[in-house]
Amino acid sequence: MVEDKNYKIGSRVECDGYQGILKYVGPVGNTKGLWLGIDWDNPERGKHNGTYEGVEYFKARQPTSGSFVRPGKVKFGIPCPQAIKQRYGLIDDELAGVDRDTLSSLQKEMNAPFLEMVGFSKVNKKQSKFDQLKVVCLREQCVNDVGAPGELEELCPNVEELDISKNLISSWKTIADICSQLHSLKRLNVSENYLLPEENMETLKYAFKSIKSLAITKMNYSWSDVQKCVHIFSSLEELSASFNIISTLEDTLNNSTSVRIRVIMLEGNLLSNWTEILKLGSLPCLECLNLNSNKLERIRFPSNTSTGKTTLFPALRQLHISDNNISEWQSISELEKLNNLEDLRFRGNPILKDYTIETGRQLIIARISNLKSLNGTEITHEERRGAEYDYLKLYLRKWVENENNPDKRNLFINEHPRYPILVDKYGISDIPSSKAKVEMISNVITVEFVCPNDPHQPKGIKRKLLKDMEVQKVIGLAQRLFKTGGRIPTLSFVQQNLSKEEIPLDKPLQELSYYSIQDGDKVLVRW
Repeated sequence: MVEDKNYKIGSRVECDGYQGILKYVGPVGNTKGLWLGIDWDNPERGKHNGTYEGVEYFKARQPTSGSFVRPGKVKFGIPCPQAIKQRYGLIDDELAGVDRDTLSSLQKEMNAPFLEMVGFSKVNKKQSKFDQLKVVCLREQCVNDVGAPGELEELCPNVEELDISKNLISSWKTIADICSQLHSLKRLNVSENYLLPEENMETLKYAFKSIKSLAITKMNYSWSDVQKCVHIFSSLEELSASFNIISTLEDTLNNSTSVRIRVIMLEGNLLSNWTEILKLGSLPCLECLNLNSNKLERIRFPSNTSTGKTTLFPALRQLHISDNNISEWQSISELEKLNNLEDLRFRGNPILKDYTIETGRQLIIARISNLKSLNGTEITHEERRGAEYDYLKLYLRKWVENENNPDKRNLFINEHPRYPILVDKYGISDIPSSKAKVEMISNVITVEFVCPNDPHQPKGIKRKLLKDMEVQKVIGLAQRLFKTGGRIPTLSFVQQNLSKEEIPLDKPLQELSYYSIQDGDKVLVRW
């Protein structure tokens, strides 16, 4: 069904779920009737480049993105108020604004968790109370126009969040016309619209003064395009420009319109050089930076020689760098230079492929002192202590071997800047023997079971254990060794070569390797 008979060249159209641009209206060859020449966004939908049987009817963007369609199959779009009425006019005792499943799915697809559900209102079937709508989702509703002057403002004046992604809007001016009527609007998603930045973008500032969150994902934007858009949002705090074609940040966001930005999401772009990322480092309020699924290979920060810290990214607390090409541990050590990093997402990088999930996690935790959460899981005090013990033991021999070689020692500290701090924190009582080196890589360890509160057991009992043995099995062994009479003992251990602090074996289903227990350690048994 055709909603618009004007057939305006350059307008956005939709057919069978595919979108494109109207490039031609008229006859084709010797066929009868009217044809519409469409340049499709998806070149797989088309058949040619606008030339048919040797005649050029229009120029398509891709060699196979053009085709001809009968007018009756094409949708030309509807005004925004009409789309709202169609979507929300017949709701009965449902949460208005947006359904939870749709928004949850969209959040995952767009990777935009800041698009939250706020202010749901109920709409009565007999009298649709559009003025109570605060969250409006019009994704894929064929919206192409603002509607009559003042109509949208009168219909739903209290909208705070608008998702108008993947529609038939072809101009930022249309977006401005819509937003200028929604005076309470704070969150805007225009993703997957074909919106080229315009020459007169600055003249549209008036419409976006109250907007704090903007999503412009899957727009085929470069960083220059992103900049032109961001400059007209004077109150912007959260920006999602994921899944675009950003490869460089040739212009930074450091200007009066971007000092408030707290969240920047650049997932799924083409960034490969960390030097480009550093251009965001002087943003004073930036707390969360998402760089997942780019092509980054290494991380380096300029640092203050006296503190070892960087002055860049002063407020950054959360960093996502999963699914990049990082293949060296020094990049993780560099993150220690960030003053406030607490939450890191780091999966799917080449450096992790030779390690178990548990070992990789420990090596990351030990290198970054302020980290409180890794890959969405909280880091407990016990886990950090175990990770740091394990890290300290893993590189202990190399640390000792370069003690009298200043050049090698400096190279080591450059790769492991936290190591000297951990040596001071935990101490080292002696140097492992060559025999200990062999046993460290073995799965078999010898430990001494000691019962400090039992006068009948003055001597310890040595037993060989497997590092992958579960704690509950060790408890059973202790019951048999000390004949506890059915009572279940509690276990802890003291490490032989490091701190004498007792470490509780308090997770029955965990393997001994989780606690970094090593050959020669003492297991204390109490009941």
